[in-house]
Amino acid sequence: MKMSWLNRKRIDDDIMTATVNDEGVPVIIEQGNKSINHNLVDNRLVTLKEPASISAEQFRILCTRIAQLRQDAGSYVLAVTSSIKSEGKSFTSLNLAISIARDFDEKVLLIEGDLKNPGLYEYLKHPPGFGLTDVLEGKIDIDACIVQMFDGQLSVLFAGKTTGNPSKLLSSLKMQEILTTAREQYKYIIIDTPPIMPMADINIYSTLVDGILLVIQAGKTPRSLVKKAISTLAADKIVGAVLNGVEPIHSRYYYGSGYDSY
Repeated sequence: MKMSWLNRKRIDDDIMTATVNDEGVPVIIEQGNKSINHNLVDNRLVTLKEPASISAEQFRILCTRIAQLRQDAGSYVLAVTSSIKSEGKSFTSLNLAISIARDFDEKVLLIEGDLKNPGLYEYLKHPPGFGLTDVLEGKIDIDACIVQMFDGQLSVLFAGKTTGNPSKLLSSLKMQEILTTAREQYKYIIIDTPPIMPMADINIYSTLVDGILLVIQAGKTPRSLVKKAISTLAADKIVGAVLNGVEPIHSRYYYGSGYDSY
């Protein structure tokens, strides 16, 4: 059977169609660049750019607490979300994934789960390409579109083509199969999900993950909105919160697991 191999560095809704050969068999498509140059990533990734900083140390503390949640389980799937957009969930997801991979020497898969508004490529300075949407639609195999850092310790699955109806894809059997297979290959799977409001996708993710980490932007998100967002989640899945952007004496970031006082 003849297979065609293509390289594509951009995603376009008009050209992103499943390609088949003369026998009607889907064409195998290969991502152009399979690795990320960590020297070019955004300076906000403090766990990589400033590993000796207090901010990076706070992420290591967070990693330790998440490791305690995993305990003797073979793997742990964590969703990172926020009440609304622009609270720092992608920033938190990336720094957390980098720290687990580099500082704790664990294999990590970071999945960009916001299929409507992806943005991880801006932090990683990697051109958009095939990703989760395309895998769920059956257009490409997951191994062909994962990109790597640190000699494979950290694997990243970008969102890929944006879609107007991600809920249908995320609730599919294919999504369950992706995570089941990932659990066999990685100790930690971190999913950078859409914000809780006004999206419904986090409710789908909550059925697929072991825990949910909530990111809160200090001084921006009203407490009433945070409480409303939390009330939509399964209480037993919420493992804690990261308060982002505070300016205490020693650190910008804080991790906690209590909500009553917020």
